Amino acid sequence: MGIPGFFKWLTNKDNYPNIKRFCIEDEPSYDEYGVYQPLDETKKNPNNIEFDNLYLDMNEIIYASARSSNDSETKNEDDIILSIFNCIDRIFSIVRPRKLLYMAIDGVAPRAKLNNQRTKRFLQAKDTIEKNKQIERRKHEILANGGLLPKDHNQKEQIKPFDENCITPGTPFMSKLSDCLLYYIYNRMNKNPAWQSIIVIFSNANEPGEGEHKIIDFIRRQCQQPDYNKNTHHVLYGTDADLIILGLALSECPVTIIRDEFRPTEPRPCEICRLFGHDMTTCKGITKEKKGQHNELLSHKVNYVKTKYIFVDLSLLRDELYQSLEADKQLSFTWDRKNFLDDWIFICLLVGNDFLPNLPSCEIHEDVIKLLMNIYKENVFKSKCYLTQNGMLNLTQVEIFLRDFGKMEERIFKNRHEINQQKELEQNLNQPNSNRIFSIDKFKHELVPKGAPLLPFIPKWAQKHSSPLDNNSTSIVMHPDRTQDADSSTTSSSISLLKNQSYNETKQKLSDLSLITNQQIEDNTSDDNVRLWEDDWHEQYYTKKFDVDQMNLEEFSLQVAQEYGQGLRWIFQYYSQGVPSWDWYYPYHYAPFATDFSKIKIISYYFNEDSKPFKPLEQLISIIPLQCSKEYLPNEWYSLISKEDSQIIDFYPLNFNTDLNGKRFESQRIALIPFVDEKRLHRVLENHYSLLTSEEEERNKPENARLFIHSKHSYYSRLKKELHANNGQKAIHENSLNITKIIGICGYIWQDSNDDKIIPVNKTVKAPISNYDKIINNQVMCVQYCN
Repeated sequence: MGIPGFFKWLTNKDNYPNIKRFCIEDEPSYDEYGVYQPLDETKKNPNNIEFDNLYLDMNEIIYASARSSNDSETKNEDDIILSIFNCIDRIFSIVRPRKLLYMAIDGVAPRAKLNNQRTKRFLQAKDTIEKNKQIERRKHEILANGGLLPKDHNQKEQIKPFDENCITPGTPFMSKLSDCLLYYIYNRMNKNPAWQSIIVIFSNANEPGEGEHKIIDFIRRQCQQPDYNKNTHHVLYGTDADLIILGLALSECPVTIIRDEFRPTEPRPCEICRLFGHDMTTCKGITKEKKGQHNELLSHKVNYVKTKYIFVDLSLLRDELYQSLEADKQLSFTWDRKNFLDDWIFICLLVGNDFLPNLPSCEIHEDVIKLLMNIYKENVFKSKCYLTQNGMLNLTQVEIFLRDFGKMEERIFKNRHEINQQKELEQNLNQPNSNRIFSIDKFKHELVPKGAPLLPFIPKWAQKHSSPLDNNSTSIVMHPDRTQDADSSTTSSSISLLKNQSYNETKQKLSDLSLITNQQIEDNTSDDNVRLWEDDWHEQYYTKKFDVDQMNLEEFSLQVAQEYGQGLRWIFQYYSQGVPSWDWYYPYHYAPFATDFSKIKIISYYFNEDSKPFKPLEQLISIIPLQCSKEYLPNEWYSLISKEDSQIIDFYPLNFNTDLNGKRFESQRIALIPFVDEKRLHRVLENHYSLLTSEEEERNKPENARLFIHSKHSYYSRLKKELHANNGQKAIHENSLNITKIIGICGYIWQDSNDDKIIPVNKTVKAPISNYDKIINNQVMCVQYCN
């Protein structure tokens, strides 16, 4: 989700560190003869807690498996799929669900997320092209300097790195992965006793909806049943902040997150020599080392640390959030726990999400959530009204809340600028002497008055201090190039003296010495031409970011704020109730200011509830850049985005501008690419559906989830009997069966004779991947499922 660093902020020592703990994990063993002994997962959970249901946000596992390889450059699809199997096995073994396993892959997302998906893929394509150019230039330099390269560096048939663009609904890889996961489920349920006592539901990429939202929608519907067991303990796997927010939105349900331990990025091999310890910018080629009679080249690999998993207790987080309010002395009325949690969720979504650009004044590393919570408390204490009510925003209160935050916005920008300047100054002071600002040659002759002797000159502000800034140390600060033999401790004392001053004092003093010019003291804003700390920050932002004439600025800013307000309504409803509309989206690259909400009243209008999601191939052609599209799009569709006379060619620019927009990391750039016109896209595609092959039509067809149950399961006989005796309720599908009262899961099932992915009981299941055998005498019944 769009809150980088959210989990780190949430669990740091000043917030809620007690909500996480490491998972205890049993390890497989070998008997005295060296025979592998698999774990018995029917035994008691080693974590001393029993969980009912496990939900896997599969895209997290897919991406992790694609990236986590010692030699990721040579990892193929089968390797990745086997890695996915192993990851599921390990999570299942830790959690050991006793009732249900739900596996959900991201399907087509709401239109509101299309812009986010396009940005990520277009930036990745742009960066890949630039990196490949850099690699080729560096290779030529290495060879020119007499270096060695791997033998296959110039071969046309080098193994291509796995392209993450194929982890998108509608691609051949996702179709293959779905088939392999179906086989995996059949395999585990036929062979592992721990799987035979649970029900498994699998939703692939052809069922619309983001994986985590499919999961939460399923849980939400179960919770609404009158005979639902409120003690059912749900475990959600995933590292996105989404899952924490969604889990909290499940009211008082016992929910635990299982996720990877946060670790710094693992070392990756150099893109040129494939060795570790450096990157391509410093690569000098491979080193030839002798190893035995064949004089082979050694391959240096790093030892990877096995990923550790942690539990995040959302029930405890709910309690601690609520306790933080109860401890407040200003509390003058009884809080509604559900409303408060929903309000906290809204505030977190305001700080970041995947559907709206975040407000310029909202940065989580500046602890803005605490600031917003303080404003929130004051407002609620005064009005005794919440920001949310029954899964909807209280627009009047939201407007007041945003206006009060807007009053602080100018001060936030000025403080941010001062802090950035202070950081840059400290970085310069901490650099080695040769790199420090004041050792640059062009400033040598400006350090002291003309004609004055070097050592006796001590500026007035330095003379006031009795600490060790004597003549020698002064010359170290002034002329590091002339005092190379000086005591290093004296140097650090001088620098420490500078660092201990306030920023404004230090800047003035250094300016007096002509050590730092205004140009050098500015923070690193060369990529952003909007100076939010200046008096005309509002005008600068709209005229430069939105390219709006000053005459129309006020009216335009209100329009942007109005659209953003609708976006806040859409997002909160999406997280609390489900998709409000499949076709709504925010039509700008940038957010308004909180200040802009002081002049508007957010209009409440109905979203288009009759809107439909894209089909898989429609979303694929909407988000994939031209450079990566040929092997994933149908041939006839590829021509629509590659021919210059195409009516939609403007959706796929090869060159486009990007904007850091004040952010710190390249991954947070904005890609200034056009938004997809849905009506024009569908109009162009209308005449090309008939050209799809049967295999492409299958990849483009929306599907339902599938439910699996083993013949040894206690519900199997009854379910089979009811399914065959069913008279054909018409609620969902012809001959669908409401299973709510049969197996305690809300929803409908039916058998589809046209579904060739379903293998009947007692038949053989073929293996779609090497290293696995076919399954003879299958004992797992599979049916279509919809909740």
